[in-house]
Amino acid sequence: MKKVLLTLALAATAICASAVNPFVEFQPVQAGDNFTAFNFQGGITGKVHPNIGLGVGVGVTEKWNFDKGPLIPMFGRVDVSGKLGSLTPFVSFDVGYELNTENTDHGAVLVNPMIGLKFGKWYGGIGYLGHCWTQGGHGTTSTFNMKIGYNF
Repeated sequence: MKKVLLTLALAATAICASAVNPFVEFQPVQAGDNFTAFNFQGGITGKVHPNIGLGVGVGVTEKWNFDKGPLIPMFGRVDVSGKLGSLTPFVSFDVGYELNTENTDHGAVLVNPMIGLKFGKWYGGIGYLGHCWTQGGHGTTSTFNMKIGYNF
């Protein structure tokens, strides 16, 4: 956990040295077994190349019926975008840790690759959301997900 936080802090410092673009995102999560949740997250990205950005973010994931404590995802992001005619497609990859506020021993390592399109400052995409739960015997969970976001 300390290594993840240190890595995120170093990435945030490097990004602050370049042009910084804040972002906010919303994503509904339907992971099966009657697990329906929503996620709001935000962060910053900075361009390290005209088509490549690095970023960090934090958010909150809560079940629709609010019957459990929220999960707090903290992640690093790599974003690659380009021009394809009049379209601006992108690929992003988030990796981090999702802290469980009810039981801090039961968090999850998360990975979230995504492909999508940018429309001015708005963007949307689909991807894969995978969790590897840290508590023994709980294995992994995964689902396809959709994100809608805005770059400031």
